Amino acid sequence: MHQGDEGMALALIAGAGGLPTEAARLLRGRGYSLSAIAFRDLTDPALEKEVTEPRWLRLGQLEAMADALHEMGIERLLLVGKVSKALLFLGQGVVEPDAEAIRLLSDERDRGDEPLMQSIVRWLEGRGFEVCDQGEMLAPMLAHVGPLSARPPSKIELADLELGWPVVRELGRIGIGQCVVVKHGSILAVEAIEGTDAVIRRSGELGGSGATVIKASRPGQDRRFDLPAVGVGTIDAIRASGASGLAIEAGSTLVLDQQAMVKGADRANIAVWGFSADRDCP
Repeated sequence: MHQGDEGMALALIAGAGGLPTEAARLLRGRGYSLSAIAFRDLTDPALEKEVTEPRWLRLGQLEAMADALHEMGIERLLLVGKVSKALLFLGQGVVEPDAEAIRLLSDERDRGDEPLMQSIVRWLEGRGFEVCDQGEMLAPMLAHVGPLSARPPSKIELADLELGWPVVRELGRIGIGQCVVVKHGSILAVEAIEGTDAVIRRSGELGGSGATVIKASRPGQDRRFDLPAVGVGTIDAIRASGASGLAIEAGSTLVLDQQAMVKGADRANIAVWGFSADRDCP
């Protein structure tokens, strides 16, 4: 749907990290007219240069966000960028929930990432907005099957993927995280609320060098939000931890600034490769 529609008005709802800015560059190059809802102390200010009309709010101001989108004449939205669930607990000054946000949180008994995001998506749809599919809109950024880096995965790294794959799928199924770190047949660390880079660094403290990082989408992933993403920061965390490989689910993982990411991986002799969800690994 809509891929390649030139001149279509679209607004980014932009969280943290480099994805909103890179997504904006991609979509602008395809002819989209871009606006953005950005969040103070969360969204990278660099996004302003890539959109025609940025509106800055505090995270959690749902009614103000809907009003701004209607004022800009926006009907279609793309959710991009990380909004850590830790902000629910530590987000003073970043999060200022209005009455609608408080109501949504109180009504949602399951505080997992997906249920919370689906509540927000339903709320936006109820206000007349269409929330687009990340994978479809950002398809050129999705990882492919096979090596991305110069060094292909070793037999040990492929064996670690075989062990870690069902674990990361189960983590996703029960709404805990999208990443697991495996070393020589042992699970070193699994992702929870701390995020991917933190769990990678923690794995190095627990098991030393030579681990494989596996990142994948949830089973039945709602592709309108929270597709897994990797980038230069992921490689920096892997290098700091001493891990040797990064396996990412092809077709469901967004690769940010791929050229720079691969260059960093090659410098550190880190194997980066995409694997398919049906387990046809290279």
